[in-house]
Amino acid sequence: MEYTISDKAKKVTLGVAVVGLVLLVIGFFSQKDFVYAEKVNDHAVTITYNGKADIDQQNKLKDKIKEKLGGYEIEFHESNHHSSHANHQEVDASHTETDTEHTTLHASANGDHGHEVDHAHHGPTFVWDVHLNHSAVVENHDNHAESGADKLVAMVNDGDIAFADKGNRRFWSNLLVNGFFFFGIALGALFYLALHYATESGWGVVLLRIFEGIMSAMPIGIAVLLIVFIAGTFGGHHIYTWMDPEYTDPNSSHFDPIIYGKRAYLNLPFFWIRVVAYFTTFYLFLRWFKNKSRQEDKEGGTESHFKMYRRGALFLVFFAVFSSTMAWDFIMSIDTHWFSTLFGWYVFSGIWLSGMIMVMMITLYLRKSGYLPFVNESHIHDVGKWMFALSFLWSYLWFSQFMLIWYSNIPEEVIYFTQRIENYQLLFFGTFIVNFFFPMVFFMSRDTKRSAGYLIVIGLLIFIGHWFDVFNMVMPGTLFDQWELGLLELGMFMLFLGTFVYTVLRAISKAPLLQKNHPYLEESKHHEF
Repeated sequence: MEYTISDKAKKVTLGVAVVGLVLLVIGFFSQKDFVYAEKVNDHAVTITYNGKADIDQQNKLKDKIKEKLGGYEIEFHESNHHSSHANHQEVDASHTETDTEHTTLHASANGDHGHEVDHAHHGPTFVWDVHLNHSAVVENHDNHAESGADKLVAMVNDGDIAFADKGNRRFWSNLLVNGFFFFGIALGALFYLALHYATESGWGVVLLRIFEGIMSAMPIGIAVLLIVFIAGTFGGHHIYTWMDPEYTDPNSSHFDPIIYGKRAYLNLPFFWIRVVAYFTTFYLFLRWFKNKSRQEDKEGGTESHFKMYRRGALFLVFFAVFSSTMAWDFIMSIDTHWFSTLFGWYVFSGIWLSGMIMVMMITLYLRKSGYLPFVNESHIHDVGKWMFALSFLWSYLWFSQFMLIWYSNIPEEVIYFTQRIENYQLLFFGTFIVNFFFPMVFFMSRDTKRSAGYLIVIGLLIFIGHWFDVFNMVMPGTLFDQWELGLLELGMFMLFLGTFVYTVLRAISKAPLLQKNHPYLEESKHHEF
């Protein structure tokens, strides 16, 4: 039996991608780089900006503030702060300004302008102490009116006072989030396919072509991640601080001894060697498994099966190492000062779970469309058990990493969670609740793991929850507290989702849904639990 993509499936998947592209374009051209305002008192506000802004742009912003608050006499005083990307939330011990109560290390607003433009992403470009004095008109009009400080803070919070995001930090960060998330789904499917062969498992043979279809979308993620890495290498963005040579140059005013100490591993030549090794290894194994699977269909016998058995075990060896180092390189190195020995396993568990959820969704769709009559409730139950178990694995690693770092309270480690709890609290804890409590409550029962309705609803919640998990891993280190969820985020997610699912369905349609000569096919057809 072969699957043929229906016109409806094409319209839905491509429609989602097209709508996502439109929203992405609108979001891209309407995005703003928000400044931050902190009220000191009724007559004073501290304004901070982390993006790119030259002197002319800063002066225009000052003029806009004066225009918006026409009834006030406004004075701007530039604060002299210092910052770095990796420890932008720690206080500089040598700071001598009057506003040392701020929790952010600020970049010098009076320093070299060229450096501000190129490296403002690593710390605030400017910090202004804004003093607002009532004009006689305002004082006489209403002594009980809202203070000028309150008005200015409200305008900043509403986005009326903002820059265009000329550095496109938000765009590049979202590209990394979606590229890594969907690459991880395909990699998770490849991992389970190899695990299935290496363990000579029989129950899931009827689902192997689903795994093959999902892992076939891996080139999408590879291409996107390569774009992100190439752009970072040539200064197109500053997501990865360690790529900037100024932070490892002892003669630079921005020298960072911690990043310098990691230069043996975090350097561009070695990074690209690892990237090429990851993508080449994964892609070659992907092509080999698919080709050998088709060969088994044509030739029969057990020779191809035992070759895949041996190759599956070999892949697991590579994956055991690469899955951890890849997580360090692609995600953990964003927060260059931070480290966690559990991080690789934590990312791996999310990849595996997201892949299993996609397997479940595609299987239920094909089954409902009448293409998988040999997939019974026991198969669905087993995939549901995997989702249940992997949710607990991810939750265990989430809690272990958080609890150990929180308990030890080492500044270099705890800063990672401080950023997320202070600025991403709802997403940070909400992700854990969705990805742990929902599976625990609803998948504890045998019946719910066999119910398509429960599996779809809870599966989608977990799926979205793990997208936000990747979001939480990336955004605090790239956008700090300047993040938002808008058309750009929604559009890019829809574009990737529609393109990914369409690619998967096309790949599934290229081969029969059953590996007809697999030695455990009959066992799988009659699987019962």
